[in-house]
Amino acid sequence: MSDRVYEILFIVDPNLGEPEVDALAAQIQGYVEKEGGRIQKVEKWGKKRLAYPVRKHREGSYVLIVAEGTGEIIKEIERRIRVTDGVVRYLSVRVDEDLRKAETSKRKRASEDEKKRARMATRPPRPSAVEEVQE
Repeated sequence: MSDRVYEILFIVDPNLGEPEVDALAAQIQGYVEKEGGRIQKVEKWGKKRLAYPVRKHREGSYVLIVAEGTGEIIKEIERRIRVTDGVVRYLSVRVDEDLRKAETSKRKRASEDEKKRARMATRPPRPSAVEEVQE
């Protein structure tokens, strides 16, 4: 089975400081790499207000990790995140299919735009409204 791309977003307890959030993100990155996955990107979004209270917290620090791996690796990562202290909520989403679809539609749109430009270039220019009145 080939590796797939996943986004792992987790919310950290707002009472933890920036160094603790960094350590927690590094710990989860270590889980991914230990299981044989690859990290593509890590984004720390900072402290944000939650839409609703989660475990009596109204805000939390968001961290996004984009990783490549198999479904089994992600299953193990989720299990480890579930028992990690400091993580309030997490979500893992497979995004490789969406990225492939977006790339396909982008290529198709570019091809259609190129065809439209070619048609417009071969078409003779239309007279403007001012030129029609003067004749």
